[in-house]
This record gives sequence, C-alpha cells and structure tokens, in this order.
Amino acid sequence: MKNSILILLLLITLSCETEIPETDTTPPTFSLHLKSASFEHTFTQDDDFSNIILRLKNDAGYQFTLTGIDDGGVRIIHWQVPSSDNIAFDNAIESPWSIRNISPLSRMIEFIGDRNVPYGAAIINGKFRAKGLNINAVFGIFVSDFGGDSANYNSSSAELNIAIGSWDAEVINY
Repeated sequence: MKNSILILLLLITLSCETEIPETDTTPPTFSLHLKSASFEHTFTQDDDFSNIILRLKNDAGYQFTLTGIDDGGVRIIHWQVPSSDNIAFDNAIESPWSIRNISPLSRMIEFIGDRNVPYGAAIINGKFRAKGLNINAVFGIFVSDFGGDSANYNSSSAELNIAIGSWDAEVINY
C-alpha cells in the first residue's frame, strides 16, 4: 500500500511542471525499488552503499522502479547497469528515457530533463532478469537537479555492488 501511494504521488508530480528556484542548495533524492516473488527492497541515497551487496538469483525476474525527485526540477538521472548478458530487460526502455552501451560490460539508462519545462520527478519501471553465475557488477545511480538560476547543480549518487549467482536474492551487510 505504501509503495502504491508513493507511485501515485510521483505520477501526480510528474504531470505537473515545477519551477526552478532562484537558489537551490538541496540535493535530489532517489530510490530504486526491486521486487521478485521472494524478495523486496528499496534503496535510497541514505543507504550505506560501501557496506552492502545486493545478491540476485540467476535466472530470476525482478520488477524495478527507479525514481529521482527534486523540488527544483530533475536535470539528469543515470542508471548504470551490466550488459544484457547479465541484466536482460523484459520491456523496452522508452522515451523520455533512453539506453545506450557505455562499454562492452555496461549500459546507461538515462533521463535528461528540460530546463524550459522542468519536472519535480522522473520515474521508470519495468522488469529485468538477472543472468549469470558468480558475477560481480555494479548498479551505478546518479541524479542531478538544475541547481537554481545559478546552475550550481546538486547531485546524489551511489554505487550498489551486485552479485548474481545460484543463491536467493538478499541484501548483505558487511
């Protein structure tokens, strides 16, 4: 229920333009929600990413929702993911989002906001399948705002270590 209310609130926010403030010193926030038949977890900019690893089960499907929020407008969201050999999306990545290869081992899912028509939130959801045995990779997340009239951008970022293998999905703290 909590996630349904959050998604509804975000969709309402997405449908309303926002104003870029004169001064903006508050960094944007993000969340990455993952769910499967036996696993559910939401990661935010407040997590201690240097002390956790996300273990994904080989050949298991996961629903995802990535959200970036900023009262002064979302300028950029980047989500770096492993190649399709290890993370295969079940759905197409559609506009206003795009996906591109950045190396043989990783891709970038990207949202680019428009300063002339800023929105306070951007959200993408879909499904992916984790593939591989004893694979170590990273989900990299970066969100930036417009930084007010001065364009001194504020940002939030994280690198979530992931492992794909024959284990059950879980978050491990170490």
